[in-house]
Amino acid sequence: MAIQQSKTAKQINLFTQIITCVKLFRFFFFFYAILSFVFWFLNVMEVKWLYLFNWLFVFPYQIVSIFYKPEGVAADFSLVIIGGVSILIGFILDFFINNLYQKIEELQEEEEKRIKAKRMRRKKTSSAPYVQQNNSQIGQMATVDDLPYAVNTSPVKVEDSKLLFIISPHISKIKKNENDIELTFQEVEIWKQRVNKKLIENFNYSKPIQKGYYRKNLFLMYKEFNYADDFIYYIKPTLASIIEEFKKYRIKLSFCNVLSAISDSSTLEKELDCMDTILSLNFLNEIVVTNRFKINYDNKATHQYAAILKGEYNLSKNLTITNRQPLYIIKDKNNRENLER
Repeated sequence: MAIQQSKTAKQINLFTQIITCVKLFRFFFFFYAILSFVFWFLNVMEVKWLYLFNWLFVFPYQIVSIFYKPEGVAADFSLVIIGGVSILIGFILDFFINNLYQKIEELQEEEEKRIKAKRMRRKKTSSAPYVQQNNSQIGQMATVDDLPYAVNTSPVKVEDSKLLFIISPHISKIKKNENDIELTFQEVEIWKQRVNKKLIENFNYSKPIQKGYYRKNLFLMYKEFNYADDFIYYIKPTLASIIEEFKKYRIKLSFCNVLSAISDSSTLEKELDCMDTILSLNFLNEIVVTNRFKINYDNKATHQYAAILKGEYNLSKNLTITNRQPLYIIKDKNNRENLER
């Protein structure tokens, strides 16, 4: 369905397009000014091959010659005049661009006020109360056969398992003041694409055997489960640096991360579906792991981290049934304070 843009939003888009075009002209005139001065200097030096480029200045030279006649003068300053006029035009265009940016900022503030007023009207006219229900408290207990996907808790050999990771960025605006409104849905989606692009750039270093998107969330799969310790060690500073980078755009970033293990690629979609449900629990800035991951991790000969029980949660997408499963979070084994939390 097409999104209806407001008049203000259309004006912002139009001004943005104009700025892009004017910037090209500004660059051209500044470059032409430099070229004019360089060629004037070469002309004074009586460089012989300079006539080959006369076509670059034919039209401006004809305009200048209307009011400037270099006859009887030791040096012809036509190119200097052309260069000076080009610089002047460049600064005029720069002034015009700055004014457009200021106008866009005013329109953005106007648009924010409009959206805020619209939300307030909707809030006032909304009579139906919103009731938020917790998945873990809804429905009846179900058997494994009743579930659309039951997690297999039987041990799997570590050397036969693959490491699976999925991540979901949570994006909001760093507000200058209390009157600032949140990002629109469209703006959040645009920023999410930029964040995902940055994530892919960073995670390409780890050489996943498969990567893609599951319900708009980036996932990565690695050939060996034994890569888990190195991956966890790498992911923490990587996400921290991305969070810091986007602060300069007034974007506040948080991440939900889930790690799991699969022994057969044919179960990839089912496992991702389960991990996607875990993402919806919104455990921000924690590395959450499934019971399947913990079983494999505990079977490793050595491990640098500990999987600490977070709790049991309903991972069923069917609200009429309850499927309580344990989830764990990764803690540093060498940090006693972390392990006691």
